[in-house]
Amino acid sequence: MTDEPLVLNTVGRNPNLYQTVSDQLLAAIRAAGLAPGSKIPSERELGEQFGVSRTVVRESIRHLAAKGVLETQSGSGVRVANVGHEGISESLELFLLQRGPLNPEKINEVRECLELQTVALAAARATDEQLQQISAACERMLGLEGNAEEASVADVQFHRAIAEATDNELFLVLVDSMSEVLMQVRRATLGEYHRCTIALEQHRNIANALQQRDAVAAVEAMRFHLADSLVAFKRTL
Repeated sequence: MTDEPLVLNTVGRNPNLYQTVSDQLLAAIRAAGLAPGSKIPSERELGEQFGVSRTVVRESIRHLAAKGVLETQSGSGVRVANVGHEGISESLELFLLQRGPLNPEKINEVRECLELQTVALAAARATDEQLQQISAACERMLGLEGNAEEASVADVQFHRAIAEATDNELFLVLVDSMSEVLMQVRRATLGEYHRCTIALEQHRNIANALQQRDAVAAVEAMRFHLADSLVAFKRTL
């Protein structure tokens, strides 16, 4: 998309004026198709166009920066942020932590919705190179028995490689956004005796089905893996 001038209008007064300015500024950024790194007008210019004080503009920019939409850099003004999965992941982790201990059943329901679909699509869409990457990611768990941290990272990489092979970047964003939450699950389960070996064998079953481009077998192998992981996670609790 090409960058277009921001179209901004004065806003009416209300108790949450900064929120109104934030909403309209975000809408203007979307309408103009501003790419990451694009500079937005100064606080003075925004204040004049919105018809509000610089204090309100500053608070609005802070609000959008906290949401990961804008980034402020000393000496270079305010720019459109390059939004990655990290902000989503942190927000999701904080959301869950505020609501108490992780609920294994709910986490598994979300994983099933997401990962049964990604593995089915990967079986149909993955390139030969991506299938090789999935197999390579699978084998990274070999020899990591007793090292829960490294095994957890390798586990994440395997599931991420499958999402990448769907040819749908939104699946990759969703898988990435859950990575920190699921790292907690993996650290707990992969710390159990022989759990890494079991997970590796299940990953190999999934990878082998994908190599054969057998979507039905890949989905069933993934379903079994998620169900077994759920049982293991419940044991740790």
